[in-house]
Amino acid sequence: MDNLIPLIIISIFLLGIILVGKFASRRVESSDDYIVAGRGAPLYLIVGTLFATFWGGGTIIGATGAAYTDGIFGVVEDPFAAGLALIILGLFFVGTLRKLKIMSIGELYCKRFGKSASYFASALMIPTYLIWTAVQLLAIGKIVNVLFEIPFMFGFIVAALVVILFTFMGGLVAVVWTDAIQMVIIFIGLIAILIVGFNAAGGVTEVLSHAPENYWNILPRETSFTSWISYIAMWAGMALGNIPSPDLAQRAFMAKDEKTAKRGMLIAGSLYWTLGFIPIIIALIGKTLISNGVIDASLLNGDSELLITILAKQLFGPIGLGIFVASLIAAILSSASTSLFATAVLFSNDIYKPLMEKKHILKNSKHLLYVTRIFVVIVGILAILVGLSSDRIYDLTIFAFTLQFGVLFFPFIFALKSKSVNTYGIIAGMLGGLTVNLTGVILEKSIIPEPWEFYTLVPAIVNLLLILIVSYITRQKNQGVPLEKLYL
Repeated sequence: MDNLIPLIIISIFLLGIILVGKFASRRVESSDDYIVAGRGAPLYLIVGTLFATFWGGGTIIGATGAAYTDGIFGVVEDPFAAGLALIILGLFFVGTLRKLKIMSIGELYCKRFGKSASYFASALMIPTYLIWTAVQLLAIGKIVNVLFEIPFMFGFIVAALVVILFTFMGGLVAVVWTDAIQMVIIFIGLIAILIVGFNAAGGVTEVLSHAPENYWNILPRETSFTSWISYIAMWAGMALGNIPSPDLAQRAFMAKDEKTAKRGMLIAGSLYWTLGFIPIIIALIGKTLISNGVIDASLLNGDSELLITILAKQLFGPIGLGIFVASLIAAILSSASTSLFATAVLFSNDIYKPLMEKKHILKNSKHLLYVTRIFVVIVGILAILVGLSSDRIYDLTIFAFTLQFGVLFFPFIFALKSKSVNTYGIIAGMLGGLTVNLTGVILEKSIIPEPWEFYTLVPAIVNLLLILIVSYITRQKNQGVPLEKLYL
């Protein structure tokens, strides 16, 4: 009975999300509506969807656990490096993206370097976003298991079904509207746990006094060369790895104009940095309550990622717990739906569409709309399978975007900024970066092979060198389509 009220609140929230998807489906008449939301989104929707997309399970659960263990240094990658990606993208790349007659990143590679390069790029992005989707679903399974003793598998599967259903119905329209709603719920939940947490711990001064030495030190704690190389890798993997993300490009395409897209990126990045301190403070509240004997440290069972759910269960009454858990699930669902949809678009718009156009099978935009919806379901099933293979939320998050950094960052930069690279160079670079990364995974039998800074930075360096060298050697064979020919 103690769990009944929170579960009712959470169920109402999930039902509301599905209804938003149903409402959004009425506004979807073509693939353009479904994939880029009709290209007319205002600033508040852009900010809401970008923030809610980034503020997922990795940030709330993973970052709180990482900060509990290592302080602010433990969360350099997410939220701080990840937030930097939004700012860099807004300052340097959104303007160019907005001028292009495309609906996805895959189309950029296709029109600049041909279909082969597009297929490679899309195929390499798909694992990253399958992992990212799985990470979010894992977070929900862990939350309901710890708080309500609901079987992990049940929570995991229900979360997947909800995400698949409302994304299937409304596409990007449903995703961005639910993101905007979920952003409000996220704020409510974060403010609530901070207020209740500070009160339970004896106030702000008491909490701050329990900060361990170096808790607020964001720089390397050692001054050796290898420490600084590791530190650079932490920033590069997530900050630069996020830049070629297809979901971020979709937000640029869907904005009503270039100014809105730029401002949305910059505001969302700044918010992400600012609110990124909340998991760090929550971790410190947890340390204080454990030190004061309010919470038993053994409840963590060696897994610091359980901290925020344990705090919620200890500090809130039934209604407060229901609202807070709904806010956690809101944050996680927004990221899950975004990555699920981005992956489906990679399959449909960047792989299926060019193949079918070549065979003259693709009939019209409604045909592509139907196919994209089918891929939403397929990707959802694949994400479930990926999620069952690992339960380390923060590790999976970091792996996904360091892989993208090593394989796709420089191809994205060259596609938008360079006239001197060609198809052969781009493909060689992608394959080179991927080979180094997978070699580390196989040799070390770990998704984060050691030395991890080597497997973060070296794939990107190999990627860059191969692009430049192979493009130079084959410079007379395939120069690619000049970017200015792709402008609207």
